[in-house]
Amino acid sequence: MADLSKTVAIIFEGDDRVSKTLNELDSKFGALNTTIGNIAAPLASAADAVLAIDGALAALAVGGLAYAYKKSVEFETAMVGLKKVAGDSEETLKAARTSAFNLSAQYGESAAKVLNSTTDFVQAGYNVQESMVLTKASMDLKIAGDVEAAQSSEMLISILKGFNAPAAEATRVIDILNEVSNKYATDVEQLGLGMSKLAPIAKTMGFSFEETAGMLTPVIEVFRSGPEAADALKTGLLKLVDNTKSVQDALASIGVAQTDANGALRSGKDILQDVSIAFQSLDQNQKLFVTQQLVGIEQSARMVQVFDNLGKVTEITGVAMNSAGSAAKEVAARMASSEVQLDRFKVGFENLGITIGDKFRESATKAIAGGNEIMSAFSGLVSSGTFDPVFDALSGFSTKLYDYLKIIAKNLPAAFEKVDFDGLLDALGDLGDAFGSWFDGIDLTTVDGLAEGLQTLVDIIAG
Repeated sequence: MADLSKTVAIIFEGDDRVSKTLNELDSKFGALNTTIGNIAAPLASAADAVLAIDGALAALAVGGLAYAYKKSVEFETAMVGLKKVAGDSEETLKAARTSAFNLSAQYGESAAKVLNSTTDFVQAGYNVQESMVLTKASMDLKIAGDVEAAQSSEMLISILKGFNAPAAEATRVIDILNEVSNKYATDVEQLGLGMSKLAPIAKTMGFSFEETAGMLTPVIEVFRSGPEAADALKTGLLKLVDNTKSVQDALASIGVAQTDANGALRSGKDILQDVSIAFQSLDQNQKLFVTQQLVGIEQSARMVQVFDNLGKVTEITGVAMNSAGSAAKEVAARMASSEVQLDRFKVGFENLGITIGDKFRESATKAIAGGNEIMSAFSGLVSSGTFDPVFDALSGFSTKLYDYLKIIAKNLPAAFEKVDFDGLLDALGDLGDAFGSWFDGIDLTTVDGLAEGLQTLVDIIAG
């Protein structure tokens, strides 16, 4: 076995040769590094200033002030939206703000979204007081029907406006939607969307809220879509009062008249009632044929659910007529749930943020505006050429650096041809011989030989 001290000497001698070469290379690039550092120093100072500002903002975020400012700005945006449609009355805006916070805390909905609902109702033509009442109703619909706040507002507006009904009827509508969806295979969202689309036609033909829900539900139960059911009924109801020969012949074939004894056109509601009665005496083939003749092939599958379900339509209408108080019970039950309680806790924290943010939002906004002015000033200075000497210097340096590195790259292959690696190779060879001598005579390709080699290595390390 080779002398251990010789082995160590070879190892360190090899390291020394490599280190000497590396140190020389490091020295060559020292000057270049210094030059780059001198040029980058002013930019580094600017970066430090930006980092200092960023650190200050981070500190605000840790304290919750950044969150408070953000929520305050969101609510301010909602207030601006209301002000645009409701006017500048300070008393009115204050009342709407208070109502939004109260409903937010009660229902666990964002105060900004609550206020946006109020704005939607004002835009629809209701006064602010009515709109606040309707906003509460839309929150009930949201909770009872598990729909988004914005969607609940839109559905109420469409249904009430479509039926030309006053704001006071909102609770009645919500009770109908809730009770019918509880008893039949539909849900508040689909039934509400269906009533929203069908409302103007239903009102014109003399149908009530309850009767409209009664017609829509059998179709929704089968086809699972309120808007599709509404489209089918719009087509079907309008076809019933169409004076085309095919419609008149189809009605006549089942003994239904479009006009009364005086020759006046009967209402679509009355004609639909007679068609439903006549369908009770038809077989399935006759029902499909007559329906296709009346409303066309595209909507026949849906309208046959209405024509052929007089008993069910009447039953659903009866459920809707006895739905008073249904939504209030549903809301009370859901409000006690863990989900709503958690929502209330979250918006409570959010509303606290708005209140805190309002205290310093104006001054913070002014500070941000000042910062924007500084950015604009710097932009102007750059555009006017104030910093051109700096940019020219950087450009010149970059060009020189490029040329310098390009020359190095070009000369590198030839330079390596002149480098003498013999000393390094000898050192590495001696090192390899030293390591090889440790395992002289040991066959590392066998289990026993490998075990002997490992034991030798362990013995060397152990001394």
